[in-house]
Amino acid sequence: MRALFNNQITHELSRSALKFSVVPILALAPVFALQIELESVYDYILEVTRLYFVIILASLTERIADSKIIRLGLALAIFNGTYDAITEIMYFERIVSNRYPFADALLDEAILIIAYGCIIIGLYNHLSQINTLSLTDNLTQCYTRSALKLIPKNSYQLFYLDLDKFKQINDVQGHNIGDRVLTIFGRRLIRCCDDLGYAFRVGGDEFIAIVDLEKAESFINTFTQACKIENIQFSYGTALCEDNNFDKAIRDADENLYEMKKFKDSQYPYNFQV
Repeated sequence: MRALFNNQITHELSRSALKFSVVPILALAPVFALQIELESVYDYILEVTRLYFVIILASLTERIADSKIIRLGLALAIFNGTYDAITEIMYFERIVSNRYPFADALLDEAILIIAYGCIIIGLYNHLSQINTLSLTDNLTQCYTRSALKLIPKNSYQLFYLDLDKFKQINDVQGHNIGDRVLTIFGRRLIRCCDDLGYAFRVGGDEFIAIVDLEKAESFINTFTQACKIENIQFSYGTALCEDNNFDKAIRDADENLYEMKKFKDSQYPYNFQV
């Protein structure tokens, strides 16, 4: 399959670099052509280059992160870069920096610190949103399997849950009804876990609940009653999960789930000892 995202990023970067190349040209050409006196030629070139890169960064960020606080931080960084470049010109150095040292310190350092602070806060919020989206199932709002690695290390009771006859629901009543059932099931699972543990969707109609050991029986009883009210039938297997060994616990619980499905429609009662 052809790559889409890398090509798009490369295109946007190239386009921004070309579009804003006018900035260093307009900043450098008149200064050297007119031999304008500079405090330091090298510092001026570096300040203009920094300004150019910050403008490119702002252009790319606008397309990647829809964050007002990041845009504010980058706008302040652009202003700071412009000020630093201008005050390398001796004329502006004398009439601004030398006359108003306090204002110069604010414009030179304080604004840059504020800019960095805005960018850090904005990036933190943006990355938190990305993290939530990547670790949360869009339909049910349960965690995804990837979130298992974030659970604090401890011993838990793991429940592997599977909707009964879900394929039949999809085939007979349609996928919209199937999605509705999944949504209700997932939301009830989240609500019943509450402060007891964590709810995950790990497959089409397969879910995992990881709860504190002492609350396991209370959890499964409450959840079973909640599903009865919604007329949702499910099977489950359970296993002890020690020291976050989720792979083993999932295998054990899956085996128990298979046994429950095997005996569920028979005349023999089948109950797990939690």
